[in-house]
Amino acid sequence: MPTLGLLAVHAHPDDEVIMTGGVIAAATSRGHRAAVVTCTGGERGEIVGEGMDPDEVAPRLAEVRRAELEESLSILGAEGPRLLGYRDSGMMGLASNDDPESFWSASFDEAVSRLVGHIRSFQPDVLVTYDAFGGYGHPDHIQAHRVAVVGAEAAAMPALYPEAGPAWRTRKVYLATVARGAIVEMGRLLAERGMPSPFGEATRVEDVPMGVDDDKIDAVVDVRPWIETKWAALRAHRSQIGPDSFFLNVPADIRSDVFGVEWFTRLRSDVDGRTPEGDLFAGLE
Repeated sequence: MPTLGLLAVHAHPDDEVIMTGGVIAAATSRGHRAAVVTCTGGERGEIVGEGMDPDEVAPRLAEVRRAELEESLSILGAEGPRLLGYRDSGMMGLASNDDPESFWSASFDEAVSRLVGHIRSFQPDVLVTYDAFGGYGHPDHIQAHRVAVVGAEAAAMPALYPEAGPAWRTRKVYLATVARGAIVEMGRLLAERGMPSPFGEATRVEDVPMGVDDDKIDAVVDVRPWIETKWAALRAHRSQIGPDSFFLNVPADIRSDVFGVEWFTRLRSDVDGRTPEGDLFAGLE
């Protein structure tokens, strides 16, 4: 069986686990290649790691988070970090969005060019990034979506960015998201345990402000066999995962229910596929 490649494009260190840790671990466990392009250094992340002094860690947070990213990717079985080289833009509406070195303020053409270089060198069969809302509206997530969607197409065109290497067409492109029905069910499970949901308090699908309707989901991937791998990779991001973290406090008996499925919409595919698919490599093997 030929080895296939999965490339995920994410905004910050730790996003690779939260949105796609299961599919990355699943791919590498089957002998496929996997890599992650991380667009920013996460310099503006909140420092909540146990025993960490924010004043001491803040000046070197990008360095700390890169080391955490390296550990996370190693746990998932992916290759080492691929960095796009931009600064964290901070949450939407902050003055940091206007930092000329931030991803949100970056030259779009330059960012696409950088990503095309990674696509052409790694040569993925499947590329994954965020939905158009970036999951929850963070400017770096939205920018990652824009750059990845255009980059996947530009990488296949020899006339564009010839300095980035020979053209390469990725055969399937997916957008990581969350099914709104699953958000409601997750909220119910957590409420039964007296825990707030990170997605808000909506109890009706029509009131959920993020994700997509269940009937718009094209791939529902059961990642429960890799839940412990995903969990270990998430814990590698120590600066971002403190003792009070939602992720560390989900009861073990419902951990698989909360984190055991990853959802995607299919932006395009060069192969015929059923909907919903249970595997991002469906039709390629």
